[in-house]
Amino acid sequence: MSAPGPLAVLAEAERTVREQGRAVLCQIVRAEGSTPGKVGWKLLVRGDGSAFGNLGGGAFEAMVATDARERLQGAAGSETKRYYLTEKAVQGEPTGMVCGGMMEVLLEVLAAPPLLLVCGGGPVGQAVAQAATLGGFDCAVAEDRPRFREATLFPAATRPVAVSRDYREDFLAPFLGRELYVAVVSRCWETDAAALAAVLRQLAAEPRPRLAYLGLMGSRRKIARVRREVERQGLSLDGVELHAPIGLPIGGDTPGEIAISILAEMVQVRARAAAAEPERTTA
Repeated sequence: MSAPGPLAVLAEAERTVREQGRAVLCQIVRAEGSTPGKVGWKLLVRGDGSAFGNLGGGAFEAMVATDARERLQGAAGSETKRYYLTEKAVQGEPTGMVCGGMMEVLLEVLAAPPLLLVCGGGPVGQAVAQAATLGGFDCAVAEDRPRFREATLFPAATRPVAVSRDYREDFLAPFLGRELYVAVVSRCWETDAAALAAVLRQLAAEPRPRLAYLGLMGSRRKIARVRREVERQGLSLDGVELHAPIGLPIGGDTPGEIAISILAEMVQVRARAAAAEPERTTA
């Protein structure tokens, strides 16, 4: 079987990043002398350690893949590394090979935007999905009623997620690699409690979702009732920051106004997390 071509690697990169959140795209950008790979050849290195594509194989490709896995632990961005296909090198990375050539490889960390999962496809959920696109989020909508999962109600890239009324499914499972923002805005307190309980249940399991934000819509009286129901099911909010009532207190009570307040709070949380993240450096 022939190695995947550059276009196939790019297509796989898009799929992987959408599902797993991060990957490193490695591309040969310069080659001199005798080399196993050519300019333009690509290799995708995934977060689980697997790879897809071809840089020429051998010790050189294995070294690039190792460097890519190390970059996955850092911030997004790119770095160009030089590899000498010799036993020794004055500059750059010696590979132990004897071809005698040199290659430069661009290692680019690809990171998906955060994903907003909306529990509830009613008017507020629809407005939140619209606002999510403007706020730089990918979006998915979990809803038990088929008519409220129809594609015409949401932006084109929104992913519908079918659930039962009691949210018994592990609906976070397809997004475990993503940075998750969850907004519980369903039609009644019972479905809100079911959705919140399901999120907490999945947070207690392994692998644990990367939850950055969890918000619940409703009055304080309704929120208290939802909390009691969740606790009755033996679940706890200890260690989980619940934004309830959801959104910043900007006033307004239409679906659009509520959606703006919710997205404003999520953007605020995202910005604070980015500001608090220590600066990463590479050797």
